[in-house]
Amino acid sequence: MIELREVTKEYGHAAVLKNITLTLEEPGIYCLLGRNGAGKTTLLQSIAGYQNVTAGSILVNGKVISTAALDSEVSYIENFANHFNLPVRKLLRIAAEVNPHYDVDFAWDMMERFELDGKKKFRHLSLGMKTMISTILCLASNKEVVLLDEPVLGFDALMRVEFYDMLTESFQRHPRIIIVSTHIIEEIAQTIQKLLILDKGRICFFDTLQAVEEKAYSVSGLQKDVTAATQGLNILGEDTVGGLATRYVFDRRPQQTEGLELHPLSLQDFFVQMVGHKGGRKR
Repeated sequence: MIELREVTKEYGHAAVLKNITLTLEEPGIYCLLGRNGAGKTTLLQSIAGYQNVTAGSILVNGKVISTAALDSEVSYIENFANHFNLPVRKLLRIAAEVNPHYDVDFAWDMMERFELDGKKKFRHLSLGMKTMISTILCLASNKEVVLLDEPVLGFDALMRVEFYDMLTESFQRHPRIIIVSTHIIEEIAQTIQKLLILDKGRICFFDTLQAVEEKAYSVSGLQKDVTAATQGLNILGEDTVGGLATRYVFDRRPQQTEGLELHPLSLQDFFVQMVGHKGGRKR
């Protein structure tokens, strides 16, 4: 379990995380979304204990996390992660030697699946292969919390499909909390159970993907009809052209009436409406 209690992280006078209170109790694959600069990497690094927060506290399975007390149950891999410049096969062996819970079979299976050259030294790998090795090391660790920061960076389309399969397989072998930060939104929708959206240092959304599928939609038609149909609902944004309007909603669905069009929002469209801004103001 991960608990964030009124967590704030500041760099100088700038607050990157702002008074976040959040609890992740259930095992699952969580997707962390946010615009560039929203604080995603800062949040993951703070949960991993790579840096201290300015205020508040972070607990993993009841233990307070800090740089002085890194939690052995958290495995974190960031993009551009580096390892000792050893052959890949030796890196995996060392990881297994220092961690009695390491899933050796999973690691070797993934090596074969991605046709990784175990004799090649880490420094000589492509960016995509480096990221894949880092991810395999992280998932095979069998830690209770796994944090993946932009894990598909440098992957081509085929590798990304294989990665999502690997992520699902790893979770099925060892259910735990896995948080994945990514910019490729639609692809991961088939893999995740819950969605976290971070905007300007605050959690602005935390719910299941099923809730998005059931409650996120657009309503289009004459402006007066759209306004009447969505009265009292949670409006995320609105576009108007002449006397026509489209409202983006996260709420119960109104009754379908003649002249109105209702369409479900894709995960990407929902994200855009949650964090989209025009002229410095939220839509």
